[in-house]
Amino acid sequence: MNRPEYIIWIFTAKCNLDCIHCYTSRFRNLRELSLAEKLKVAKDIGESGVEYVNLTGGEPLIHPHIKDLLNLLKDYGVEKSIVTNATVVREDIADFLHKTDTYVYVTIEGPRDIHDKIRGAGAYDRAMKGLEVLMRKIGSLSIVTTVNRINFNRISDVVDFVAKIDAEELALLPVMPSGRALETKIYITPGEYMVALNIAINRAYEYGLKLSAWCTPWAPLLKKNIGYWPCRSMSGMDVDPSGDVLLCDILDVRITNVRDKTIIEAFKEYRNNAIVQKIMNPDKLPADCKLCELALDCRGGCFARAHKLSGDFNAGDPLCPRISKLIK
Repeated sequence: MNRPEYIIWIFTAKCNLDCIHCYTSRFRNLRELSLAEKLKVAKDIGESGVEYVNLTGGEPLIHPHIKDLLNLLKDYGVEKSIVTNATVVREDIADFLHKTDTYVYVTIEGPRDIHDKIRGAGAYDRAMKGLEVLMRKIGSLSIVTTVNRINFNRISDVVDFVAKIDAEELALLPVMPSGRALETKIYITPGEYMVALNIAINRAYEYGLKLSAWCTPWAPLLKKNIGYWPCRSMSGMDVDPSGDVLLCDILDVRITNVRDKTIIEAFKEYRNNAIVQKIMNPDKLPADCKLCELALDCRGGCFARAHKLSGDFNAGDPLCPRISKLIK
């Protein structure tokens, strides 16, 4: 494959909130791509045949460049989505997202007391106003919940909420030991994440709700119908606000940059990088990984989490219940 199937683009680190688990806070001092540079990247994405782009932040909807970018990606027929805290959503913004065929993920961390503890006083009420506009104008969207030490045992409240508003899906994302989460220590532990997953799975089943677990490539071990993505065996790139192609968006390991390279050139350099090759084709993994029925796809699970907590990309995913010995 000579081009990425998808790009996770941390479009900006600018945000109107100051969440205590934010992993992109570490990008705030970077020189962000100019509008001309962003449009060049978007044009290249379209012309190189990239199928899907996820725009995240920070808060993309507060940025003056977002409309130009989404319009251009739409012109090229690129499938796209955006992650927003929904606090700045107005009628005109929702209309624009609908017009540009942009799928929306809204971050909700729990009921008001939990959400505001994580995202700041008043964030919940503002998010609810924006969410109401999005549901009325767009209709189909998904909720993302970042599972952490504050909300892991309140996940049933989130599932109930998602079912109540008839959202399309609930995506659980375990908070990573990166950015502010490293300072606040609210990144999730194996036991806490298993509690949250089991609650979510059982509750979602009652509602017939679609459930996904992002950054959880070992999810099939739970023997339940839950969406997942094995990132080691996928063909994508993570790009930060300055245009750097990262090994993973929670790691400050820069492989190349799309500012002065085409998408195809950057992807070739990324795929041929020695570290990337070591991660995609690991030759040294724990015995629990090598003997696992998921070995072909999972390949040791989240390498970024492993590196953050052990210093070794191939030490085995610390959240995996086999590595943490929560199941055999």
